[in-house]
Amino acid sequence: MLIDTKVLTREIKSFGAKLGFSHVGITPPRLSIWGERFRDGIRHGFAGEMWYLERDAERRIDPYVIFPEVKSIVVVSINYYPGKGHREGLDNPSAGYIANYALHEDYHPVIESRLRELLQYIDRLTQGRAQGKIYVDTGPVPEKAFAVMAGLGWMGKHTLLVSRDVGSWLLLGVLLLDMELDFDGPMMDQCGECTQCIEACPTKAIVAPYKLDAGRCISYLLGELKGPIPLEMRPLIGNRIFGCDDCQWACPWNRSAQISNETAFRPREDLASPLLADLMGMDEDKFSSMFNKSPIKRIKRKRFLRNVAVALGNSGDRRTIPVLEKRLKEPEPLVREHAEWALRQISGE
Repeated sequence: MLIDTKVLTREIKSFGAKLGFSHVGITPPRLSIWGERFRDGIRHGFAGEMWYLERDAERRIDPYVIFPEVKSIVVVSINYYPGKGHREGLDNPSAGYIANYALHEDYHPVIESRLRELLQYIDRLTQGRAQGKIYVDTGPVPEKAFAVMAGLGWMGKHTLLVSRDVGSWLLLGVLLLDMELDFDGPMMDQCGECTQCIEACPTKAIVAPYKLDAGRCISYLLGELKGPIPLEMRPLIGNRIFGCDDCQWACPWNRSAQISNETAFRPREDLASPLLADLMGMDEDKFSSMFNKSPIKRIKRKRFLRNVAVALGNSGDRRTIPVLEKRLKEPEPLVREHAEWALRQISGE
């Protein structure tokens, strides 16, 4: 059967839009400058404790290593922007700030299930001739680099993808296909001379345009770091307890972003500015229940309470001393140490 690549490409994009994707773009399987930028970050030690990035470096910049038959890469995005109202949570020291992408159910299975529908649709169109692999931020695939090459947006100076219509409030997924399609071209960088994202970073993790030191990034410290949060970083975290959106709130392209109409990404009321003292009193059952389908569940209770303790220490609220003192008897050393630090901060010792 002869397959018309133009028709197939058009059908893929049309069906992707029906599935709820904000953008669908297609790129050839090469990384050009993005591979070298990734290597440069590894050489400069910007990966923090994410040793797997260095171990799998070549797999992460060469799609042929993970799928030798790949001929096209389909990249999709979904808008998750909840609205500017959540920004006010950063100004309430007694409540915790959770990043926008974690205010609802985990996005990974949502995007993955729709990409599976898209792959099944392609399989039907090609009468079983298409093979593909799906990745949603869980494998050795540089989604942002492919998204830039597929024309979904440009790489902002904060190293996040930025589009004209949604700004940087985008979640990405990738489908590697063994069929050649019509390719989209990359979008021109629209950041210009703007450095607002760099200036807004509380820990100065954006060390230069397009260069992020993950070891200093609050999202990394609260989500990826497994051990104690460095002492010098704790006061800079403020009331953030999972993720950080500061560089995105500062980006001018996000000021006119449209609120997501995706029902799966509708913010949960109990995750919008939850009281820190209540969170610190959580037992294992309460944590599992509250974060059952949330990406926060991935870091487990001990790391979450570590984050909450730091936020409490930064709040300076003496009314929270009793709940912190209870955590001094916590079986987890990680929680005890951060609770003790918080008590010292509040008491001024």
